[in-house]
Amino acid sequence: MKARPSSTVVPSVAIILATLFGLVHFEAAAAFAVGFDHPTHSSPLTLNSNNQLLWVVNPDFNTVSVIRTDLQKVIATVPTGREPQSVAVTPDDRYAFVANAADGTVTVIVVDDPRPDSFRASVDLSAGYQGALTTGAEPWNLVISPDGFKVFVANSGQDTLTVIDVGSRKIVGHVQLRNSVANSGDPRRHFQPRGLAVTADSQRLYVTRFLSFTQSGGRQAEDLGREGLVAQIAVKTLSLDIADYTVTKAISLSPQVTGFKFPGLTFDTAAFPNQMQSIVLRGNQAYLPNIAASPTGPLRFNLDTHAFVNVIDGVNTDSPVDAGTSKMLNLHLGARDPEPGKRKIFFANVWDIAFTTQSGAGNAYVVSAGSDVLVKLNVSGSGQLAFTGDADTTRYIDLNDPFFPLTSGDKAGMNPQGIAITDDGKTAYVANFVSRNVSVVDLAADVVKASIRTASLPAAGSAEEVVQVGAAMFFSSRGNFDTIPGTNSLRDRLSSEGWQSCASCHFKGLTDGVVWSFAAGPRKSVPLNGTFDPRQPQRQRVLNYSAIFDEVEDFEANIRNVSGPGALAGGALDPNHGLLIGDTGDLNVAPSVLNAFARANVDRPQVTFTLPGSAKHVPALTALREWVRQKVRTPSAPLTADLAPGGPVLDQVLEGRLVFFQAGCASCHAGNGMWTTAVKDFISPPSAADLATERTPTQVTGNPVGAQFLWRFLRDVGSFNLGVPGGGNEFGKNIGAAEKAAPTVSNGVLAAAQDALGFDYNADGKGAGFNVPSLLGIHASPPYMHNGAAESLIEMIQNVTHRTGNGRFEDILQDPLKQIQLAAFLESIDSQTAPITSVEIDQVGKDVEISFDTEFGLSYRVESRSAVAGGLWTVLDTLPGIGDRLTVSYPIALATQFYRVVEQR
Repeated sequence: MKARPSSTVVPSVAIILATLFGLVHFEAAAAFAVGFDHPTHSSPLTLNSNNQLLWVVNPDFNTVSVIRTDLQKVIATVPTGREPQSVAVTPDDRYAFVANAADGTVTVIVVDDPRPDSFRASVDLSAGYQGALTTGAEPWNLVISPDGFKVFVANSGQDTLTVIDVGSRKIVGHVQLRNSVANSGDPRRHFQPRGLAVTADSQRLYVTRFLSFTQSGGRQAEDLGREGLVAQIAVKTLSLDIADYTVTKAISLSPQVTGFKFPGLTFDTAAFPNQMQSIVLRGNQAYLPNIAASPTGPLRFNLDTHAFVNVIDGVNTDSPVDAGTSKMLNLHLGARDPEPGKRKIFFANVWDIAFTTQSGAGNAYVVSAGSDVLVKLNVSGSGQLAFTGDADTTRYIDLNDPFFPLTSGDKAGMNPQGIAITDDGKTAYVANFVSRNVSVVDLAADVVKASIRTASLPAAGSAEEVVQVGAAMFFSSRGNFDTIPGTNSLRDRLSSEGWQSCASCHFKGLTDGVVWSFAAGPRKSVPLNGTFDPRQPQRQRVLNYSAIFDEVEDFEANIRNVSGPGALAGGALDPNHGLLIGDTGDLNVAPSVLNAFARANVDRPQVTFTLPGSAKHVPALTALREWVRQKVRTPSAPLTADLAPGGPVLDQVLEGRLVFFQAGCASCHAGNGMWTTAVKDFISPPSAADLATERTPTQVTGNPVGAQFLWRFLRDVGSFNLGVPGGGNEFGKNIGAAEKAAPTVSNGVLAAAQDALGFDYNADGKGAGFNVPSLLGIHASPPYMHNGAAESLIEMIQNVTHRTGNGRFEDILQDPLKQIQLAAFLESIDSQTAPITSVEIDQVGKDVEISFDTEFGLSYRVESRSAVAGGLWTVLDTLPGIGDRLTVSYPIALATQFYRVVEQR
C-alpha cells in the first residue's frame, strides 16, 4: 500500500558534512524533501506517490509497464534486464528501480516527466553499465527506504543485500547474510534472501529467508522439524559507509498447528513456514504470507501444504519476536465453509498481502497465487488478523471466474503474484503472472471492476501458445477447461477444491526444499530444471529419486492422488479430477489405467485449454510437459568474488572443476547438460527387463513398498538411511529423514509405515541406491540427498561413502582445501557451465572432427596416439575455452586411431 508523502526534515548535519567533504550524497539529501510516511516493501507492482501511476513488471517480456490509473491504460513500456521481478519508485517519483533476476542486475529508470498526461521515462544510461547495476546472482526483490535515500536489493543466489544510493545511483556496498548472525545455525548454508521491507522511520530493514531449514534438534520430513527465519538489519540511510548496514538479529518462526486432522485420526498436524516470498509491515507488526509445509504422513491433499500468514511483533524495536499462535492464521481454515452462493475454494500459495489502512481497524487482502483469488481478512487495531465471517468462513474475490464477464476470457486473472492498494483503501491492483494483466478490484464491493493488459499473449497456433497453456496448468490449483457437451467436471480438476498446484512444491519449477513422506519413502522435492537438457531439450532424465517415473506425464498420478482426493471408494479412478480422461476422449469416464510403466502416458486423451483470443484447444498435460521443458530456468550461479561479494573465488572454482573429475564425481554427474548419467535411453513404455520391485522375488528382510522402478538407473553411493540416528549410517547433524514410506490409514487406524525404496530387500541385486539427481543449479536447491541429510554442499562432500562412490574411488577429498574447491565448483554449475565429458569424434570426409564443451578460464589439450593403451600422446592443439561448444578438425593419419581431450588450467 502507498500513502501520500509527508514532509520530512533532512538533518542539517548531513548537509554540512556533504558540503565540507564534497560527498555526492549532498545531491540525494537535497533532492528528497518528501518521503513516504509508511513502511515500504518489495513487490512486482507499485503505485507512485499520488496513486496516479501504477508500475508493474513483465517477466516474460523484459519490460516494466506504467499504467495511468484514472484511465486504466498502459501509457509507457520501458525495457529492463532479463526477467524483471520487482519494481520500486522513489517518493518524489523521479526514479524507478527494477530487479532483473535472470541478469543479476538492477535497471535504473529516470522519470523525466511524472505527470500522467505527459509522462516520459527512460533507462538512465548514466547509471552503471548502460543503466544496469550489477548486484549479484538472482536479485528477486528490491525496496526503497521510505525516506527515499537508499534502495535495498535481495540477491537470492548471492546471499547478499546490495545497498544502492539513490542520489548517485551507485552501489554503496553489499551486506553478507551467509556469514552473519542471520545464518548462525550453519554459515555454510545458503540464506537465499527474498522478501524485503523497511520500517516507516527508515531505520530497520527486514529480509526473509526463502526456504526453511531444520531447527535445533529437528529432522527432515517432520512437521516440527524446521523453522522459518527473518533477519533484521540496522540501516543508516544517510550513510555511504557499508559498515552502517548491519545484520542485528535473526527471528525464528516456529511450526504451528494447522487446524486439520486426517479423517478418523485424533492427532493434530503442524506445519512450518516456508517459501517466504514477501514481508509487509503495518504498525508494529510484520506479516508473512507463505506456503507452509506439513511433510509428516499420512499423505493427504489437505494435510501437506497450508496457507499461513505468520506475524512478527515489535518490528519497530530492536527486539522483534515471532507472535506465534496468538496472531498467526492458516487461511485454509477460513475456506471450509464458503459464503452463500460461492464455490468451496481453498487458498493455495498465498504470496502477498496489502492493507486498506496503516493503523487502526481495517482489512487485509491476501493474494492466493494458486487459486486465483484475493482473500479478505479483518485487521484489528492491535494488528490481529481474523476471518470476515466466522472461524471457518472468510470472503474471497475470484479473479478467474469464467461465469463473470469481468473475470473471464481475456479479463481473467491467472496466477496473481502481487497487490497494491490505493491510499484511500478503495481500490486494489493485482499483478497476474500467467494471464499477463492487472486486475482492478473495487474494495467497497469486493468485486473485480476491470482488467488491464500489460503484455500480449502468444499468437494463436504458435508453439509459444502451448507453453503458455502449460504455465496455466503448472501454476493453477483449479483450472477452467474447454467445454465438452454433456459434462460438468471442467473446473477444479488440478487439485481437490483448489488446495494446491504443482508450484506449491516447485516454486517457478524449482523446489520448496522440503523432504516429504511419499509412498516410495522420504523424498526431497526435485527441482525440475534438470528434467531436460538445456543444450539438447529433447534429452530427458529418468524421474524421481527411485526412478519410478519415466515421463513428465506420469505426474498425473500426483495431480490425482497427492493434490487431489485420490481414487473413488473401491479403488476406481475419479473421472472428475486429473488431466487424463477416458481412452475414447469421453470426459465422463476415467482413463482405463494410470500407471507409470504399463503404457506410455504421452499424448493420451486429455482435457484441453484455450487461451483468450485463440481457437486452439491445447491438450493440457502435453502443454504442462512443454512448459517444464522450455520455461523452467536454471538459477544463475553466484557471481565469483572478483565480480560480486559473497561468491566463490574464481581460482577455487577452476581448481574444483579438476577435483570434480579427479575424484570420480563425473562418473555419475557429467556427460550432458543435465549433469547426471540418469539419461532416458528408451521410448516409453520401458522393457519389462528394466523393471523391478522389492517384493518380487519375495524379500528376505524388511517390509518394503511394492512400487516398480527402473533398476538399472540406480547408483548406490551409501546414502540409504544417511544421517538417521540409530540407522547405522549416521552423518553430520543426523537430520536425515528415516527410510519409511508415508503411513496409511485403514478404517480409522494408522498402519505401520512400510520400508522405503533404496535398499535391496530381496537380494536380487537391483534395488540398492537412488536415481542420480541433476547438479544443474544445485546451489539453489538445498537440502541435499534424497532424505535431506545435508543442508550445505560442503557438508554433502564431507560424507565419505558418497564422495568415494561407496568405496569405488580413491578418496582424494580428505584434504579440506579440495573440499572447499569442489564446493565452489558445484556452486558454479548453471546452464552456462560446460559439461565435463561431452566429447564427440566423427569422420567428415578426409578429416576427423572433434567437438567438446568448454569453459571460460580453462584450456583444452587435444591429443592423439596409435594405441588404446601404452605409448605417448601427441599434442595436436592447446585451445582456450570459449564458454561454448568447440569443434576442431584434423587430417586423418593412418598411424593415429585414438584421440582425447585433456582439460587443464
